[in-house]
Amino acid sequence: MPRVVIAHITDTHIPGAGEPTHDGAQPVHNLREALAHASRRCAGILITGDCAAKAGTDAEYAAFADVLKSASVPVWLAPGNHDDSAKMQRNFALPSRDGRCDYSVELPAAKLVVLDSTRAGREDGALDAAQVEWLASQLGETPAIVAMHHPCIALGGKVFDTIRLDDASLEMLRAAIATAVARGARVHAIVSGHAHMTCFAEFAGVKAIIAPSSAYEFGLVDGKFSYQLGEAQYMEYSWSERGDDFLARVITVDDASWRPMR
Repeated sequence: MPRVVIAHITDTHIPGAGEPTHDGAQPVHNLREALAHASRRCAGILITGDCAAKAGTDAEYAAFADVLKSASVPVWLAPGNHDDSAKMQRNFALPSRDGRCDYSVELPAAKLVVLDSTRAGREDGALDAAQVEWLASQLGETPAIVAMHHPCIALGGKVFDTIRLDDASLEMLRAAIATAVARGARVHAIVSGHAHMTCFAEFAGVKAIIAPSSAYEFGLVDGKFSYQLGEAQYMEYSWSERGDDFLARVITVDDASWRPMR
């Protein structure tokens, strides 16, 4: 049976033309490759924030928009802490509610619900009561993928746990998801980025997924916050035409590394 397939890219960190990035990193190349690859396989592409390298400048968004031309399918954006949410809404014609980049997209046998978890000047994320109430109204019999920039799961250690959603937001989100699931709502997963590492866990009885950054990955090496060069990679989510059998897997875009079986 044919499956519905979408891609999830995150933390692209595209610099403005001529502006520096981390030594050795190739965020523009990686994003371009990932978009082109996903366009051949997927019905649409979700990018969960930090589209811009540093501060959501006009130069960064001009460069980001240029790379987006590599996609030949719809692209859905959520802002991250290095983005300017209002500017993204204007520049990319994104829907919004109460000034925040919150919107839903009807997909075959599923729904994508995007939440704006950014707050100006903060590394961690936050959701207000109105956002969580609206999210709850979007959850029902149609399976949902809930997307935002900031993770809702613990990553281990103070360095990483301070960048997720704040405690008040986590409490409201956990209650809303648990209540929705208890009344029969279907949630495939809560997906995010921001951590620059690939993680899977459970939150309020549903899957929580953090996608890998296409720019560079983070980690602790001998106790020091470090990065390694990223790859052209993304998460691929798929489900049946009935909305069942949700599957998530990491896709690494490197055709040169593949060999035909003999």
